[in-house]
Amino acid sequence: MADSPSWTASQEVRVENGYGYGVIGADLHVHPDRGPVYLLTGHQGPRELVLSREEETGLPAQPSKVLNARYALVDFTGRRQDLERLGRWRDDRLQGPSAMWLHGPGGQGKTRLADEFARLSTAAGWQVVDAVHGPGSVLPTPGSTDLRMSEAAGLLVIVDYADRWPLSHLTLLLSNAVLRRDRPARVLFIARSAHSWPAIRTLLEDLNGQAADLPLGPLPGRIGSADDRRAMFDAAWRRFAGLYSLPEQNPTGPPNGLDRPEFGLILMLHMAALVSVDSHARGVESPTANLSAYLLDRELAHWTRLYEARQAPGERNDESA
Repeated sequence: MADSPSWTASQEVRVENGYGYGVIGADLHVHPDRGPVYLLTGHQGPRELVLSREEETGLPAQPSKVLNARYALVDFTGRRQDLERLGRWRDDRLQGPSAMWLHGPGGQGKTRLADEFARLSTAAGWQVVDAVHGPGSVLPTPGSTDLRMSEAAGLLVIVDYADRWPLSHLTLLLSNAVLRRDRPARVLFIARSAHSWPAIRTLLEDLNGQAADLPLGPLPGRIGSADDRRAMFDAAWRRFAGLYSLPEQNPTGPPNGLDRPEFGLILMLHMAALVSVDSHARGVESPTANLSAYLLDRELAHWTRLYEARQAPGERNDESA
C-alpha cells in the first residue's frame, strides 16, 4: 500500500527485562530466541571522534584511531566517477527493487564512498536507511523507526559487511515490504569480496529485482592533469595537523613514491599523512616505510603506560626496583 500523508500511525513499544525494537511501514523479522534478524534504522553517517582531556592538550595517545572511516575526519575527495556511477544507478527508471554490490579490499574507501553517496541521496530527497545484521549488532535506542515515505523520492537501504550475512537473512531483507512501494527502492550492499554476489544476484532475479556490481579498484596515479593522490595526502595532512594543533602547512611535503601500488589504497595515503604529522609533532624523523609498524609502536607504548600506571610502586618489575 502506498504511503499517504493523510493518515498517521503510532506504535507503542513496551519491554520488561529486555530490549524493544519496532518499525512502522516495514516488516520485522525476528528470531524466536535471538531477537531481530536485522535492524532497519535511519542512516547514522559519520560518528564524532571523542578525545580524552589529555589528548585535547597534547599528542593523541592512539593516533591510529583517527584512521577509522566511521569518523570521516578527512573531507571526501576522489572517487567522482564511482559516485557518478552510483548516482546513475539510483536515478535509473527501473521497476521494482534494484541492488548494487559495492566491493573491494579493505582500505579502498568503501565506507566513505557509501557515506558520501548517502549524504548526496538525502540531499536529493531520498530516505536513507541502514540495515544492520541483528545478532551481535550494536542496538539502536529502544523504540520505533518510522519508515514511511510520504515525501521521499525513493528509498536507499545500505547494507554494510553484506558478505558476512547468511543468504537466508538477505532473502528476508530483500523480501521486506518496505522495498515494494510506489517509489523507487535501491539496496547498496558493501562487501570486501564478490564471493556471495552470484547467489544474491540469482535471488534478485527470483524477486523480479535488478542487479549490478561496482568493483572498487585502486586509485590511479593521476586523474586528468591533477595528482589525485597528492591532493588526498595533503587534505589528510591538514586535517590531522588540526588535531595536533599544528599549522596546516606541511613543512616536509608528501613522501616520495606516492605512485607506488600500495598508495593506491586511500587508507595508505591517510596512514602516510598521519605518520608524517605524528612524527613531526614528536620531533622525530618520519619513516619512509613500515608505516604500520610506526603506528603499532605508538599503540603499544600507550597500552604499556596504562598498564604500568595501574601498578603500585612496590610492584614494579623493572631493573631500577
